[in-house]
Amino acid sequence: MRRLFLGAFATLMLSIPAGPSLAQETAAPAATEAAPPGPSGGFFVVQGIADGDLLNVRAAASGTGKLVGRVPNGAALRNQGCSEANGVTWCKVESVEDASVAGWAPARYLVDVPMDDVGSSGGGTETAPSEAPAQAAVTPAPAEIPPLTQGGATSEIPCSRYYGKPMSMCAAIVQRGNEGEATVTVSWPDGGQRIISFRNGRADTSDSEEPVSWTREADLNMIRIGKAERFEIPDALPFGG
Repeated sequence: MRRLFLGAFATLMLSIPAGPSLAQETAAPAATEAAPPGPSGGFFVVQGIADGDLLNVRAAASGTGKLVGRVPNGAALRNQGCSEANGVTWCKVESVEDASVAGWAPARYLVDVPMDDVGSSGGGTETAPSEAPAQAAVTPAPAEIPPLTQGGATSEIPCSRYYGKPMSMCAAIVQRGNEGEATVTVSWPDGGQRIISFRNGRADTSDSEEPVSWTREADLNMIRIGKAERFEIPDALPFGG
């Protein structure tokens, strides 16, 4: 009887379809990140920094990380991906104008711009040599501005017409009005002009339909028009001195 029972039990077990192995059943699900990094690629524009202030770029995604550089409103940064740390989203960035300024910055001051929006001048983005000091590059202002003549004072200023491109030099001529007021006409190297109006000692409007963003660093007016155009105009050009 016992032998008959055991034989029936064995037959029953063999008739049950094979299921997944124990290893498959108990395998842990793939780990997921609480705050997955954002996609890298494209560029950021710095926005929202208080007038006269600069955005800190740090070696680590922390407010106590080592400071590696500072960049102004309107600066172009490469997007190398974002992640969350202690409830704050940080993005890994690299300055377009100075590759030595590379690290982490708070995402709330960065506006994402797809690579498709880079200016149409062609070619890759140029960077400063990696041996450069770890600070944001600032092109020095011309040492001397010619005195005002009937046709207006003339000079050259750092400028960039296309997004993500390094600055070159543009011819500029100024017509000064009342104290703190002036009109600067900038001629692009590849043709065309941009007219920037100063009022109350600051860049106020332009002949473009795009918004004007202005910050001051010492006696240097750092101006961005829209997402692409950038200018560095020393006070001595629009206001004399």
